[in-house]
Amino acid sequence: MAFHFTLKALLRLREALEKAELDKLRTIATQVIHLRDEIESLNREADEEHRMMLAAAVQGITGAELRFAALCESAYKQRHSTLVQKLDDLELERQKCLNRYAEVRRQREILSNLRERKLAEYNIGQSRREQQQLDELFLMRRGNQYNA
Repeated sequence: MAFHFTLKALLRLREALEKAELDKLRTIATQVIHLRDEIESLNREADEEHRMMLAAAVQGITGAELRFAALCESAYKQRHSTLVQKLDDLELERQKCLNRYAEVRRQREILSNLRERKLAEYNIGQSRREQQQLDELFLMRRGNQYNA
């Protein structure tokens, strides 16, 4: 008789849920990385613009150029603020997803451990039955030796 785990369907469901949560977590982590890269790129561009404006100021600039630089700086700050807010929201979502993944994984591990215990019990039972059959065969042969 082969081993049959009665909760096999539930274990497969838990494994599928764990994989789905892990996929979500990976997707969010990728989004976080891309957003951080975008913020870093924006910071580099703003620093470069600031250096160019300082260099231009040394040589002399018009009021219109100065006003345009101020508008650019304001747009940068607004974009930076928006990206940081998105990053904060995404980090919060990542933490929630991480918590959900940990819970789903824990539930799957409980079932996996139960399956492993049941399999070990089954194997012990199988070994005992095999040993009992061997013992009976030995006793039958030995009994036949004395009767003959």
